[in-house]
Amino acid sequence: MHSKVSIIGGGLTGLTLAYLLNKAGIDFHVLEARPRLGGRIFTKMSGNHIPVDLGAAWFWDYNPQLIGLLKELELLSFPQEMGNKVWYQPSPNQAFQQIEIPEQQQTSYRIHGGTTNLTLSLASQLNPDKIKLDSQVINIAYRYSKYTIQTTNGFYDADIVINTLPPALACELTYNPGLPDDYLEIARNTHTWMQGSIKFGLGFKTAFWKELNIPVTAFSNFSAASEVYDYSNQTGDRFAIMGFLNPQVSAMDKATRKDQVLEQLSSFLGKPVMDHVSYEEYAWNEEPFTASAGTMNLPPHQHNGHPILRSSFNNNSLIMAGSETSAVLPGYMEGAVNSAYKTFDRIKELI
Repeated sequence: MHSKVSIIGGGLTGLTLAYLLNKAGIDFHVLEARPRLGGRIFTKMSGNHIPVDLGAAWFWDYNPQLIGLLKELELLSFPQEMGNKVWYQPSPNQAFQQIEIPEQQQTSYRIHGGTTNLTLSLASQLNPDKIKLDSQVINIAYRYSKYTIQTTNGFYDADIVINTLPPALACELTYNPGLPDDYLEIARNTHTWMQGSIKFGLGFKTAFWKELNIPVTAFSNFSAASEVYDYSNQTGDRFAIMGFLNPQVSAMDKATRKDQVLEQLSSFLGKPVMDHVSYEEYAWNEEPFTASAGTMNLPPHQHNGHPILRSSFNNNSLIMAGSETSAVLPGYMEGAVNSAYKTFDRIKELI
């Protein structure tokens, strides 16, 4: 298959870019290693069709390009419920205490039906034949102003290649000619958002905590779950609790982690926690197309937004893109969308 533009990665940057190219009538294809689109956006329909975002979840008023894209796609959003009371565990041997917190400076918003609705909406605008799943890129060869891209699912040709993989993963591919050392040095030491995270979700038939007037939001540096939130839907007919697990439980198996989460939540929400209809979990630290072994211990957001990560090579026909490369809110959904728009402008200059 030959296309004018080959997009490596079917996450938010890749799909937004494909959407823009499609509207402009520019030929493209998308190569995605996973059997699904979305990258680090993943909404699990749990239990009684309860949507739980186990990847990217929130955005804010200071995310204008993402908000504009949501409006263009006619996707609704709603504020994350927090309340002014939360649970806090001050030390390992102390019980959770209920404390009052100041009013939020910035409201967090969620996409109605789950964040995956964004990537599904983008993909629905595209010709399915242009999207190649289970196609992990192995080698990118540039010769006579053309690219040959070797994947686990065959070979693809293109005039322009856009690599939207996280920089630490992008530099694990082989390139001919090779990428410069100064780029590789920074890319290999760039933190990938979500790579060390494990998120969980519990589905319930009712929001018992609301009936009992008990806050759900909780924070701890010592128990299994470091952050806990009410993740019920906007219409009030699907009820869930979602959160992040502490890194120290990553070595445990899923069953043990679940037991520890239930024990923790029961300690301040009571026995009704045990009446959950589902438990979901996603260990991004075990996901080969997110986590890179050499970068797991990097400080959060290290090198995110570094100018060299937006480099282009081979007469500007190989462009490095993606959320971590963005000059605006790198590592977040806004960064991913910003990167797509900026890359689209660069492509138009080449054509």
